Amino acid sequence: MAGQIAELEAYRVGARALAGRILSAQEAERARVSRELHDETGQALTLLLVRLQLIEDTASDPAMRKELAELRGLVVNALDGVRRLTLQLGPSVLEDLGLASALEWLADRVDQDAGLSVDLVLDHDDDAVPVDIAVAVFRVAQEALTNIVRHAHVHHAAVMLKIDERKIVLTVSDGGAGFDVAAARSDPALSIGLFGMAERVALVDGTIEIRSRPGAGTQVVVRVPLPREENT
Repeated sequence: MAGQIAELEAYRVGARALAGRILSAQEAERARVSRELHDETGQALTLLLVRLQLIEDTASDPAMRKELAELRGLVVNALDGVRRLTLQLGPSVLEDLGLASALEWLADRVDQDAGLSVDLVLDHDDDAVPVDIAVAVFRVAQEALTNIVRHAHVHHAAVMLKIDERKIVLTVSDGGAGFDVAAARSDPALSIGLFGMAERVALVDGTIEIRSRPGAGTQVVVRVPLPREENT
């Protein structure tokens, strides 16, 4: 019996380590694709935009100028899309300015892109959060807000971040449609997102609680302890 327990524990530890490597690889790939979009696709579209403007400025045919202006508008829209995707894949603000500023950026993007107004409350003494923890918390907030946009049928949501010397607490809530948490976890089509959030949090030794029921909104609460050496 003791041997079976030890084997199960070893399997659990191995599975957790594998999940950690997979998520780390995903984040690295996100960063790589983000850089390529910015450095190659973004620069190529910018150059195309400049050249179209030069041609439009020198064109004498009004019909051609109109067509060139329409083409320029299409390129501008494509460039904006590339920039949005670049930021979604690897928001540099997370590494440059910290978790709180990244959540401010996320709330602004969700409002602009999806029309979801986010009431953001930040209560933090120190935003020097280890990168792996910051990424995990940010991705959970991103997933939770995406789910609200897709399923909650509301125009408002709330995000609260509290950081002290011991822990991080993130709360994302809405007063929308809600859902049956147990049923969602048993449905493969719905459980992937919930599992992904839970796994990210578990890999940084945190916990996640999802409170919801049909017609009563949803609340996601994440708690992650901060390493002591980061606070000395």
